[in-house]
Amino acid sequence: MGKTKEYSCDVRQKVVELHKMGSGYKKIAQALKMPISTIRAIIKKFQSTGNVMNQPGIGRVSILSQRTVKRMVRVAKKSPRITAGELQKLVASWGQKVSKTTIWSHLHHHKLFGRVSRKKPLLSSKNKLERLQFARHYWNFKWDRVLWSDETKIELFGNKHQRWFWCTQRGSHMEKYLMPTVKYGGGSLMFWGCFSARGPGHFVRIHGIMDSIKYQQILNENLTASARKLKMGRGWIFQQDNDPKHTSKSTQKWFTDHKIKVLPWPSQSPDLNPIENLWGELKRRVHQRGPRNLKDLERFCMEEWSQIPCHVFSNLIRHYRRRLRAVILAKGGSTKYWLKGCQ
Repeated sequence: MGKTKEYSCDVRQKVVELHKMGSGYKKIAQALKMPISTIRAIIKKFQSTGNVMNQPGIGRVSILSQRTVKRMVRVAKKSPRITAGELQKLVASWGQKVSKTTIWSHLHHHKLFGRVSRKKPLLSSKNKLERLQFARHYWNFKWDRVLWSDETKIELFGNKHQRWFWCTQRGSHMEKYLMPTVKYGGGSLMFWGCFSARGPGHFVRIHGIMDSIKYQQILNENLTASARKLKMGRGWIFQQDNDPKHTSKSTQKWFTDHKIKVLPWPSQSPDLNPIENLWGELKRRVHQRGPRNLKDLERFCMEEWSQIPCHVFSNLIRHYRRRLRAVILAKGGSTKYWLKGCQ
């Protein structure tokens, strides 16, 4: 029969002190109202270990040898896409049969956890080199002088991120727990926007298909007006990505004619454009309001864009050098700033 009661360290220490004073087991048991067998066990433990504290247990003996575990961890690090089932078969070929749970347990102990691969654009060697050169060349650049821009598509029912809820086992199919979806997103709208460290610039809806002519029209009506609104003064620089309509000859001529300086931009670099963070913030805000039609969607987008706090814009630029540092550390490769929307 196992122990039914565990005495505190103070009580056990009292037993040892009485024993040192010359009291016998029976006398100590009567004084402390404890079984003689317990008194004997406490004193015996003290004589062998030198204290009355509980000794740490060794736990269950591992089925796998340390050599096998180290070998398995090396395989997982070298081939990160290997599955637990494949590792299980591999370990079996080494002469030891274990369950997938054991495989997971050992990998978790070595800080290896299963994760879903993030989707990111493929970066060629040329792309990486351009990104690395950009990060190094513009390390000390005055980013508060940049007017950032981009286009985005916002779907009516486009908030496809997972949502958690609490319910009983049988209630998961009730309407209040469901996330309604509509084929093709239920419709969508395209927008162009810009911002600087001072706050949001103009934000306009794009009607129809976006081409170079329409892009130049948007710039003509909103670019310099946004710079004046944000009090950029002279010497500001415009940022855009390398979309064909942005880099077409007619668009480049428009910039030359209007004497607007454009920031050279490395291809495949949405993680370097902080406006991507704003698109994510805008979409969360809009879908929290639950637009029911495209008219609601447009109105909510316009309202929420102007209501994003100014400190959000300033913080994105204040900490911009962190993005450059991440690119340099990755030697031009992908960084953690590559958001879900940056695809």
